[in-house]
Amino acid sequence: MTKQTKRWMQIMKGFALSTAVLSLFFACSKPLVEQNAAETQRLKASSNGAIDTTLSNLTFVTNPVNLNIIMFVPTDNPALPNYKTRLSQLFVHFQDWLHNEMGRYGYSSYLGLAKDSAGLVNIIEIPAAGAQADYPYSSAVSAGKIINEINIYRAAHPSQFSSNNHYLVLLPARTDGDNSQPFYGYGKYCFAVDNSSMSVNGIPNPSSNYLGGMLHELGHGLNLPHNRAKYVSEEPTLGTSLMGSGNVSFSKGQPTFLTGSDAAILNRNEVFQPAVATASPYQAPTYSVQPQFAIDNSQQKIFITGNYTSNLPVSEILVYMDPNVNNEGTGANKDYNAVTWKFAPVSSGVIQGTIDLNELYYKGNTPYELKVKLLLQNGYTTSNVYEFNYVNDLMTTNQDSVYTYSNASYAGVKGSFGKGQYTTSDLLAKGVTDNSISSIKVGANVKVTLYNGNNFTGDSLVVTSSSTYLSTFNDKVSSMKVQNR
Repeated sequence: MTKQTKRWMQIMKGFALSTAVLSLFFACSKPLVEQNAAETQRLKASSNGAIDTTLSNLTFVTNPVNLNIIMFVPTDNPALPNYKTRLSQLFVHFQDWLHNEMGRYGYSSYLGLAKDSAGLVNIIEIPAAGAQADYPYSSAVSAGKIINEINIYRAAHPSQFSSNNHYLVLLPARTDGDNSQPFYGYGKYCFAVDNSSMSVNGIPNPSSNYLGGMLHELGHGLNLPHNRAKYVSEEPTLGTSLMGSGNVSFSKGQPTFLTGSDAAILNRNEVFQPAVATASPYQAPTYSVQPQFAIDNSQQKIFITGNYTSNLPVSEILVYMDPNVNNEGTGANKDYNAVTWKFAPVSSGVIQGTIDLNELYYKGNTPYELKVKLLLQNGYTTSNVYEFNYVNDLMTTNQDSVYTYSNASYAGVKGSFGKGQYTTSDLLAKGVTDNSISSIKVGANVKVTLYNGNNFTGDSLVVTSSSTYLSTFNDKVSSMKVQNR
């Protein structure tokens, strides 16, 4: 397999954030969550227990920039009759649910839903160029086709669209006996199925997870990664994280919630802003992160301190503890079991927070990635990755080490290096072939200087934080030095 092919596979894996929509870990068996007063008033229960879906109650929030909702209709599979009324009621329910969940963390913003001329949620119907069989489940094939056709339609009808970044794309459920159509997150696009059960009255649904799956995939399209409930403080009282196995629990009417990190990310999302943004959304910063970690196994704590710099304002600091359980790997589609924390900067440029290890499910002998993320006010999220390990139920770390990988996103052949200087022959002795390094993890206490020539000659690159892809230095490392910062 060529390096280019391997890199493409990694990119595809990164885009297809949730290709296992219906293959989930568990579903909680807890009582149905009682709706709060605002939600109950908006969606009144009728005498038989069903939710009143008359349009008299259909009021919702529209922001300056709103979610693009698209019904993509193949040539041989028309959209269902009156789908706009049914789905408008569902999207208003989603809007209320997200707002109420965010409110538990002190956020007051709403997902923006555009309004059409009839007073319904604006859904852009786009006629597809092909039949339903032309758009199979495969993210690499189908998503690319659909996105290309959406872009062509948008160029001809720009006024129908709002956000430049967020799209929920629905396809009518296939009628040809093949159910393998798109249902996943793909960058800023998320794909879901529409059928007659996709309605507010379809909650709970004992036979389908599609409805919760739509909200879960929408989360991906709104920048949310996978993560699960904390073991002690969240799961017993709040149930299942939406971005963990919440697609199942939400569909079944079981307790489902947003984690604090998810709520913080949504609060900075482009389509949740009540006023026009003064800066470009998702502009990448020039930044650095210098954390220090102190482990106290007797207290079951990791104390995080340190500093960061950023040329753009930082809103919050997010920390994800992502276990590699039974060598499952880490990263997209392997992070359902990540547990998260959010911290406000103590002052500009200062990091301070405490991780309670009692909140983690997996101990024993389990490797962890600890990810420190800066959530910017413009919605962009950075990520720096550090290696931790449970060994015999004790948390350990070595932040003086560097780990190299032959593929992007920390995949392929792994090399481990402490402080020192490594020529080409030294790399070979550690199992790392010349010109093979594509990604790298850097401990918090060290920096690494990469050279494209043997014996520390040629072009060089100083790396102070982990990188999922070395870009201009990909497959060029012939020697390197690992030194104190």
